Amino acid sequence: MKPLLKIVNTQKDKSFQIMSVDEPYFFPSWHFHPDYEIMLVQEGTGMRFVGDSMQRFRSGDLVFYGANIPHLYRSDPDYYRKDSILRSKAIVVYFKEDFLGKDFWNIPDMALIRRLLHQSKKGIKFKGATKEKLKHHIQRFDDHKDGADKIIDLLTILKIMASTGEYECLSSDSFARYVDEDDCERMNRVYQYIMDHYVENPTLEEVSSVANMSVTAFCRYFKSRTNKTYTQFLNEIKIGNACKLLIDDQLSISQVCFETGFNNFPHFNNQFKKIVGLTPSQYQSVHLKPMRLPNIS
Repeated sequence: MKPLLKIVNTQKDKSFQIMSVDEPYFFPSWHFHPDYEIMLVQEGTGMRFVGDSMQRFRSGDLVFYGANIPHLYRSDPDYYRKDSILRSKAIVVYFKEDFLGKDFWNIPDMALIRRLLHQSKKGIKFKGATKEKLKHHIQRFDDHKDGADKIIDLLTILKIMASTGEYECLSSDSFARYVDEDDCERMNRVYQYIMDHYVENPTLEEVSSVANMSVTAFCRYFKSRTNKTYTQFLNEIKIGNACKLLIDDQLSISQVCFETGFNNFPHFNNQFKKIVGLTPSQYQSVHLKPMRLPNIS
């Protein structure tokens, strides 16, 4: 899908920018920017889109974005309610590739980090003990007033990222980037409509109408922007929200099925296993096991 260009106003007297986000919900538009970005979610849940990747995010989510990789964070519906007291918090670090000079990354000693910067074009999600280590360093940024200390911290973070195997690249090799702004409004309108109405199973005709295109043209257009068919995209949205409801543990699995727009239980089970790799009951068991206390008689 075509992204919206987001201008990052890095201060001229600073090598890079550290931003603390504390809002009712995260910026909900598909966007890209020329700066590299590190985003640590401190509070909030929802769906994260990076290129043609779609995953749920929650507190502790940590992703490194290369220049111009389209991405967006869509907070869960509860965050958009007028009476909501929920907050979405994050620490975001932006830096330009040449913030230490045009040739800095080309010196032999920087080979590992140079490889990291290349991989970040897909978006990189960090996991495990490495993620915890990185969180510690990112949260320390505000403790330093001296610019040199902040540069050292950033280089330390990049070194940790470049030296670990605890990560996954998010967007696929086959994702074709579209950094043209001409029709970003159309795709954001389509995206918003699907997210707001996925439970109602909007038809291709309805979504094509939102895009002001014929069904045939829309199918080609949507596949070229998302690397998915409309049906695949819709099912992944529904399953992503099903995952949230299963972890919340307020509804039975059959109720989750119908709450997310599936009209029959076998189809829900099949799609869940296909997308997640587990059945709904297996997924719930894995994610709730550490949270459930034993019965005390």
